[in-house]
Amino acid sequence: MEHEHIAWVKTAEGARGLANILASHSLNPEALAAHVRLYRTIMFGDSPLTRTEREAIAVAVSAANDCHY
Repeated sequence: MEHEHIAWVKTAEGARGLANILASHSLNPEALAAHVRLYRTIMFGDSPLTRTEREAIAVAVSAANDCHY
């Protein structure tokens, strides 16, 4: 799936293939790395929630925010 580019958000060279949420951090590599660590912790770290439950929560939040991915 190709992600729509947000023209008004400046991104680093080569960030075009990233999801918009990640591309928006591309000019700040430390912020990008922190975002990826947070995502991995939330989705794959120790939790009483299953992976399916975590994905369902992510979908519900995206829908509530009218996010298209």
